[in-house]
Amino acid sequence: MKVLYVDVDRTLTGPGGDLFYGGSTRIADALVRARAGGLTVVPISGRGRVQVSELCRLLGLPRGIGELGCVHVEGREVRYELGRFPFRGETPVEAMLARGAIGAVVDFGLEPYEPWNEGREATYLLRADRTVDIAAANDELDRLGFGWCRLVDNGMAFHLAPAGTGKPSGVEIDRAHHGLARDEVAYVGDSAGDLACADVVGECWLVANADMSLEWPLRTAGAYGEGVAEVVDRLLPQVR
Repeated sequence: MKVLYVDVDRTLTGPGGDLFYGGSTRIADALVRARAGGLTVVPISGRGRVQVSELCRLLGLPRGIGELGCVHVEGREVRYELGRFPFRGETPVEAMLARGAIGAVVDFGLEPYEPWNEGREATYLLRADRTVDIAAANDELDRLGFGWCRLVDNGMAFHLAPAGTGKPSGVEIDRAHHGLARDEVAYVGDSAGDLACADVVGECWLVANADMSLEWPLRTAGAYGEGVAEVVDRLLPQVR
């Protein structure tokens, strides 16, 4: 095992983005052990480029993946992986705003999730106070001529994202860029969107605070960062 991909909000961090939620320092200790033991921890998140870059810098992590797999940051290098986004000279978010895709999903009953869209480039954040039929919304986007973008439920928020992108493709792209086989990487998260990565990693874990309706055999005893620390401790003996 060489790499652990880690969802950020409500996985690596607790409520409110607190790395030390509940007063525990176990995740900090685990990150230090991972670094010393040769296990690379890669955060993968719906957060934007600047947020992911700062998270990596503060925690001493070599790289991270933002905006649901669309933005890869590694030191000062930034790579954009935009799937089937067809337009040039504008970011996906610029195109979604200018061409009416965001207006369309607002008509479905969602609203912009502000102020968290400031500075976003690839995916646009939305929220809703009711259940949203994702499949129906995407069918309507197709009908309206917006098949180049998809509505995605990322647990804490909805994202309007370029078609052909997502956390699984982000993991696959990172694996290919770094020459990693599937059985050399693992994943830990808290949502159905994270479980979608199970097919592209050797092990996929849910932390204890993940929705109990998600039936999955690999679930940690600890919640949030303490659960991530459990996975780190499990994987370190397998580092090669």
